[in-house]
Amino acid sequence: MNNVFINNIGKFLPGEPIANDRMEDYLGKVNGRASKVKNRILKSNGIQQRYYALNERHQPTYLNSQMAALAVRNTLSGIDLEPSAIDLLAAGTTWADLLVPGFANMVHGELPEFPPLETLTSMGVCCAGMSALKYAASQVRLGEKRNAISVASEQPSRLFTHTHFEAETAIQAGQNLSFDTEFLRWMLSDGAGAMLLQNQPSRSGISLKIEWIELVSHANAYPVCMYAGAENETAQKSWMDYPSYVEAAQAGALNLRQNIRLLDNVVKLGVEGWLKLIAAGRVNPDEIDWLLCHYSSHFFKGQIVELLDKAGCLIPESKWFTNLYTRGNTGCASIYLMLEELFHSQNLQPGQKIFCFVPESGRFTTAYMLITVVKDGEIMSPLAQPSDRSAIVTQPVESYKPQPLNQSQTTAAYLMHQLALVWLEFERKLQSIPIIRKLNRGEFTIEDYQAFLTNLRPQVVEGARWIARAASNMTDFRLRSTFIGHAQAEHRDFQMLEQNYISVGGVLEDIVLAEKNIGSEALSAFIFHQASQENPVNLVGSMFIIEGLGNNLAGKWAAQIKETLNLTAEQVSFLGYHAANDDSHIDKLNAILTADWMTREIANRIVKTAKVTARLYLLQLEEISIS
Repeated sequence: MNNVFINNIGKFLPGEPIANDRMEDYLGKVNGRASKVKNRILKSNGIQQRYYALNERHQPTYLNSQMAALAVRNTLSGIDLEPSAIDLLAAGTTWADLLVPGFANMVHGELPEFPPLETLTSMGVCCAGMSALKYAASQVRLGEKRNAISVASEQPSRLFTHTHFEAETAIQAGQNLSFDTEFLRWMLSDGAGAMLLQNQPSRSGISLKIEWIELVSHANAYPVCMYAGAENETAQKSWMDYPSYVEAAQAGALNLRQNIRLLDNVVKLGVEGWLKLIAAGRVNPDEIDWLLCHYSSHFFKGQIVELLDKAGCLIPESKWFTNLYTRGNTGCASIYLMLEELFHSQNLQPGQKIFCFVPESGRFTTAYMLITVVKDGEIMSPLAQPSDRSAIVTQPVESYKPQPLNQSQTTAAYLMHQLALVWLEFERKLQSIPIIRKLNRGEFTIEDYQAFLTNLRPQVVEGARWIARAASNMTDFRLRSTFIGHAQAEHRDFQMLEQNYISVGGVLEDIVLAEKNIGSEALSAFIFHQASQENPVNLVGSMFIIEGLGNNLAGKWAAQIKETLNLTAEQVSFLGYHAANDDSHIDKLNAILTADWMTREIANRIVKTAKVTARLYLLQLEEISIS
């Protein structure tokens, strides 16, 4: 197996940079009206300028394939390699110029100086460029190819010109552009980047040795988030199923859309994978010199920082590199353009490690890459030397087995890291539960809500009881006091749940007399058994999961149920109350988790209890019969 090196990176950015106040000069105003939400979206995403392959008459100045070809030429300029030596072209994009043939073939067609060669088209959203890069790197690693080009190019601007929307029936009737499309109109921009991959480093200057690339899809657990070809994310009717293409356009089925309510999941899944890579020993945060994260908006950077900080794995922001604010969000080309600017910045030093992190919202894919900087052909990093790490390189992130973290890590940091992994995996698996999938798809019924409340009631009723029992078995009076206070705060919550059940047509006797499902029986038996042991501090793990549900998901579920079923706030008050009031409970839990008396042995017990609780809670929800 060969090593793989990125020996040059090129770019193409069309035209001059366009400031925020000139965007509508290029995209146009829909029905002649200025956007009412543009400034709010721009303030959130933080982008100050971007590039469009458009002129001020709203006409395209380049094809997407032409931009990609120009980036490829820029990559090969100034280096001692003839275009005829290239033996592979892998190309990624979100939206090609043509439906058929493949994008890579169209790019090859723009490069007459290239020889006949193998091509690979990667279509997707933000990870399409990483998929193309991984294919090219794999071919070089295997020895199948010697000089491969990987290119990623995006040209979304032409999708957002005003004339595309003015054909819609809703727009002609005077309605505003739907927010799921309007949002993207002020988020995306044009650009292309390309890389030259070879099996030897450059003899002069720097090279980037690819240690590994990992891509993980969670499409089977989540609904579609960013898409084109349907009126909405739940539609079963494709744009091809309309009587004519004109009718598909009039219905807005050709628009690029994004369900922004799902975007938090993109960040969480990305961070979960990052934590798993750390736990598997494939990444050490302390050894990372540069973090290149493709966050589509400045808003999401804060969420990533918060999650990594809670898990004790935050890379200092001084090591983060992005050009989002000056080059815009160029989708799958963004990571190429970030690497291109850093590569040519004179700031890289031999032996430095670069970690790249690309979350994709399309249907929830995340890509990761670890790179080592090499200079003048010398491999300085220990990772670049032959070793048994090849076994680690092929281990998928999803198959990780937790390993003890660095012993210099504090117990509190270790515990928070492990619990963050448990929580993120639990939250991801929740999305596959039938009743939660139905809720996310907007198919929830009154009968589903009644069943949901009926099956939650036993653990809500028993919550205060097992917490009180645990308190009675505590020898530490501070912990006993904390648990008793928690039990007191929880002991009447079930009455609120019952009131919600009655308010949507349920009969009190039915919910009171309902049998526990299998998951509820198992969860109750496990927790009460643990609460009966001496000093059951490990039950903090159960609280972490149950309180986390209230703190992180109850409010979202309440809003979804209220909107889907057209209910009042009072009819979802149980979930709403926990969303608003569980912050204080989480703060008390955090005080325990970070206490100076915490040991590794206690921490491991807490983590195991959290894992068992999470699994049994999932079983409890899996057992709910849906209508």
